[in-house]
Amino acid sequence: MLLIRGQLVPLINTVRAKQKMEKIMIKKLLLPVLLFLPYANVMADGPFGTIWGKSISGTEAQGVSCGEKTAKNRFTICKTTKLPKNLSISEQYSLYFDKKYNLQKVTMISKDITGDPYGSDGKEKYSDLKTKLTKKYGNPTGSYEYIGRKLYEESDEFYQCLRYSGCGTYISFFESKSGEVVALELKGLGRGKGYITIGYEGPSWSDALDAYKNKVSKSDEDAL
Repeated sequence: MLLIRGQLVPLINTVRAKQKMEKIMIKKLLLPVLLFLPYANVMADGPFGTIWGKSISGTEAQGVSCGEKTAKNRFTICKTTKLPKNLSISEQYSLYFDKKYNLQKVTMISKDITGDPYGSDGKEKYSDLKTKLTKKYGNPTGSYEYIGRKLYEESDEFYQCLRYSGCGTYISFFESKSGEVVALELKGLGRGKGYITIGYEGPSWSDALDAYKNKVSKSDEDAL
């Protein structure tokens, strides 16, 4: 027991009060430091050996050569033909780096599919990739595969139909538990000619888009 102002107080209460005060003081001392710490991006494995949240310089340190860089709004787009891991059908990759969240989007464009008027080769490649993505992410959250609804109705006009809005589409969507969104699509260029794209949106892609939209909205509001 401890004598305080003429009253006996259990010693354990005094110790607890002292510990509580120490915790409050530590929080007060740490708060200014935490406020000025730089924003820490969440790193996670991305497609083709990339890492979500990694900076341009960090990605280039992995051996990625950003030969062509384009600034668009708050994003820097890096185009390259080679990533740490590559698909056999790939022709080019585009990497989108946000100024705050760093790498948050990756798209792959395949080599052209040619001499395929009925779409047999293209559908086979598309189906193979769809199976592999299903194995990794689970069943598609959405899948739309049809042709011949408008203008191009013949079976040998497969890619013309895919190119024409409203005629046909071959696209599947997937989503990971960590928040990645993946879109696989077979696209048309002309008679017997098309290509495949796979687009990956990172866990913070929607946050980056929201930040951009908010900035545009505020700018418009200030302009009125």
